[in-house]
Amino acid sequence: MQRAPSPRPSLRSRLLVVVGVLIAVAASSAEVVAEVKPIIALSTDSYDFGTVAQGTKVVHEFQITNKGNADLVIERLAASCGCTATQLSAPTIKPGASEKVRVTFDTSGFMGEKTKSVLIASNDTNSPEVTVSLKGKVLSSFTLEPARVDFGEIFPSSPLASRQKEVTFSVAEDTDLKITKITSLSKYLVASPVVSSTNKATVSIEILPTVPQGEFRDRVIFELDGGRRASVNVPVNASVKGDLRLNPGTVSFGVLQGDAPVERRVQFENKGPSPIAIQSITTSNSAISASMIEVQPGRLGVLVVKVDPRRVSGDLKGTVEMTTNHPTESLISLNVSGVLPPK
Repeated sequence: MQRAPSPRPSLRSRLLVVVGVLIAVAASSAEVVAEVKPIIALSTDSYDFGTVAQGTKVVHEFQITNKGNADLVIERLAASCGCTATQLSAPTIKPGASEKVRVTFDTSGFMGEKTKSVLIASNDTNSPEVTVSLKGKVLSSFTLEPARVDFGEIFPSSPLASRQKEVTFSVAEDTDLKITKITSLSKYLVASPVVSSTNKATVSIEILPTVPQGEFRDRVIFELDGGRRASVNVPVNASVKGDLRLNPGTVSFGVLQGDAPVERRVQFENKGPSPIAIQSITTSNSAISASMIEVQPGRLGVLVVKVDPRRVSGDLKGTVEMTTNHPTESLISLNVSGVLPPK
């Protein structure tokens, strides 16, 4: 008995098979293409250089390996500061090959625990930026006590003792550093050696009475010779206030409601060496009035500030000004504010 021939697949079925095969081939090719890429790998991303003397140049080479199957291109090296230098053996790394990044940290001018980093940018799309770092402790060849000078709050007529502080700078005897000069660039700061030799100096730092009001920021410079460090800066800070104080320095009446005058009291204090006289008190807004109650004549008082809501037509902004016979603070101002309730 003769077997009946199998039915031939339809044209549509054959086309579907062909399309399926083409899609599979295309997907396989896409996977192959997707796998062709560089992969950056580091032998280590950190090097602990332990404890070194100040002025030592720490050098370490970090190994970079390309674990991908396309060329790895190192596009950029960026150090965290100018004290760190970097050098690359070759910018292009073949698949399976390795190159080295040489990192140098000059510890001159640094002391204590330090970490310096270098960013490595490449064409690895999964890790376009990686970071390596050097860390350790830098021992100084000198000591500074204190390392910075903070006078806190002072005023022009402060006694000399509150405007003077001492700093002791010592150079290790087993180094070739020598103190050659002690200077200050500020006309309001004087640095005077109390005890001085080539390897140790105790310096008196004085802020002069002529220093202007505000935040004072400056430095005293110890210049050295015989070593890699040329100078050492000692920061000097102070908050300079006037002899005449108003506390608080501004007055807010908040929301002004009703018809009755509203009152606030401000303490007035004279920290100068001599009593002063309040010669006049004026205001910039007719809704504001002020008067002084003397508690200790020329020394301590209470400034009474009043606002009449009936005279306020909008948001209140004004000043109270006091003229005095103080030699440098002849005018003192107090800001006054308030708002009307919403209509």
